[in-house]
Amino acid sequence: MSSRPKKSSQEKKSEAPRVKREKASRPAGKVPEAIVTARHGTGLVTRAGRGFSIGELSGAGMAPRLASGWGLRLDARRRSVIQGNVDSLKKWEAHSGLAEKAEGRVKEVEEEVEKVVHEVKAEVVKAEKEAVKVEKQVRREAVGAGKRVERKAEKAGKAVKRKARPKKKAES
Repeated sequence: MSSRPKKSSQEKKSEAPRVKREKASRPAGKVPEAIVTARHGTGLVTRAGRGFSIGELSGAGMAPRLASGWGLRLDARRRSVIQGNVDSLKKWEAHSGLAEKAEGRVKEVEEEVEKVVHEVKAEVVKAEKEAVKVEKQVRREAVGAGKRVERKAEKAGKAVKRKARPKKKAES
């Protein structure tokens, strides 16, 4: 018997339902064998290994739990990463639809990014046009206000000095 108390029906109802994840399909073909190099006597010998290291699995982009579920042997004690093993794992995984699904998703994301960039550029252009309109309006109002001030000053009998425009040189 277990020492844990049983959950009441209310506790069971309050728990969120579990979401089923889409399971990745097992790659087709024979499961590759890990290869290791070992010292034997005075030289190195290449032989079949106990399993793939965690580093080799991550180098191939596989989760260790998923890989063990697919029937790959794991060697948790080994820390070395042999590039030949990584390449064989990538080649084996390429036979499944995982790589194609990932490429399709990358294309979808790139298209979404392009749409967002296009929208942002359009908004920037629109904002720049609006800024130019506002700037012109402010200049017009400032010029109009300056003329009004000059008129008031003239009416009051005060002379307002204006800057003289430079004379254009006559071209010969």
